[in-house]
Amino acid sequence: MIALAITLALVDGLPIPPMHEADPWQRPLVETIQPIQRGALAPFAWVTRELRFTQRWALFQAASPRRFRMEVEGRDRAGAWRTLYRAGDGGEDAELLEYRRIRGAWNPTSRPMATYTAFADWLATRHFAAHADLVAVRIRMERVTISSGTVTGTGERVFEVIRARP
Repeated sequence: MIALAITLALVDGLPIPPMHEADPWQRPLVETIQPIQRGALAPFAWVTRELRFTQRWALFQAASPRRFRMEVEGRDRAGAWRTLYRAGDGGEDAELLEYRRIRGAWNPTSRPMATYTAFADWLATRHFAAHADLVAVRIRMERVTISSGTVTGTGERVFEVIRARP
């Protein structure tokens, strides 16, 4: 049983990138190995589903070269947007939003976190409760570069979510 558990953990933990993230030279390997991996793990799929565990983690992680800075803005009844929070600049809810466990819900790598939409809903609700004059809240990421410890915005905004007051 122990040998089987070790073998399955080895097969499950094999670091194969998803096909859409694979480099061109990796694609033939992924196309060959992925079906074998899935086939070998299929009879044991109930274990991770029922016991709720898996062995998916990266042994050596590196920071993504694509960096982002979150901005939260509110729009008043006149249509003017004002900044409520910008990562690294303090502002409203800075202590809460920059706490490591909360930051994990919104801090993207090359794409938004799976929890980003729910996070945006929660954050918009907080700002609507705190500001009666807001009719909309916009949460988005600005691409930035970091050089010698200095963050410089590129002006490109991505992952935008706008919530209107209910």
